[in-house]
Amino acid sequence: MKPSAILIGLAAGFAAALLFAGLILQSTTALVLSLATPLPIYIASLGWGSRIGFLAAITAAGAIAAVTGSFGSGMILFGSMALPAAILGHLAGLARPHEEVPPRGPFPAPANDRPGLDWYPLDRILFALVLTAIIACLFIGWLFGYNPSAMGPELIAALNAQMNAANDPAAQQQVAVLAQLVIRLMPFVQPAILVIILVAGLHLSAVVTRLSGRLPRPKDDIPTQAGLPRLALTVFAVAIAACFAPDPVAVIAAVVAGSFGTAFTLVGLASLHRRTRGNPHRGFVLFSAYVAIVLLSFPLLAATVLGMFETARKAAGPRGPL
Repeated sequence: MKPSAILIGLAAGFAAALLFAGLILQSTTALVLSLATPLPIYIASLGWGSRIGFLAAITAAGAIAAVTGSFGSGMILFGSMALPAAILGHLAGLARPHEEVPPRGPFPAPANDRPGLDWYPLDRILFALVLTAIIACLFIGWLFGYNPSAMGPELIAALNAQMNAANDPAAQQQVAVLAQLVIRLMPFVQPAILVIILVAGLHLSAVVTRLSGRLPRPKDDIPTQAGLPRLALTVFAVAIAACFAPDPVAVIAAVVAGSFGTAFTLVGLASLHRRTRGNPHRGFVLFSAYVAIVLLSFPLLAATVLGMFETARKAAGPRGPL
């Protein structure tokens, strides 16, 4: 590795650690900035190579552990965002020579049939991203000793204090119901948020790295090429069924279901972008769809179903650049 590239990796690691520090400071602005934690690691990996990306991930974890004096804080950063970003940046940079297609007849092969590079397909990158999000959430849960039954009283006490419901029995009952709902949804919501953070970070980092001229990968037609392997449908169905099992199986299944459900939703939204191409009312349709998703829940479910339909419909075939 060149010294300049090593410096880039170290700088990216320190930048990621600085962004992640928002979770420790817990101010509103800092918490928003913490969502951008994977970006420096992504950029280092996409623009300067996988080894620099992994160096940035290790540096970020080490910096947080040194500043906070807590090895656990470094492990949280490394397991939740830094290592997944380095792995996904590595996968996005994978390519292999395209096999030359023999000429048909006495004429030379067309330009499109000549040797090139086959880049790691987008559906496999998204599948790997979902798996890393699942492992990251399970790791964080194990690290913190996640226990839904133990979290209930603590969450109820915290909500009672915030809502001043200590002397109101009706309000206390509402708080208890709300706390149980939050605990039940947490295994679904946490991995869903992480999947969105990792997907958005990878996309924005690719845009930035391409603008700098350091991204060797061709620009991807995401609405056309977004998808998941068909195996994802089976895993998602099994996870949904396992959510009705006793804990801790149900908790693990919820993490898997939340991650894959979010990925299917993103695939469905990409399909919507592709299907509305050439439509003169495309802007209005997309705007209405996203507003409906923000205000209502049914359109989000419809996007998930559309993503599952697209995954089941796509047949294996030649893959272009991502």
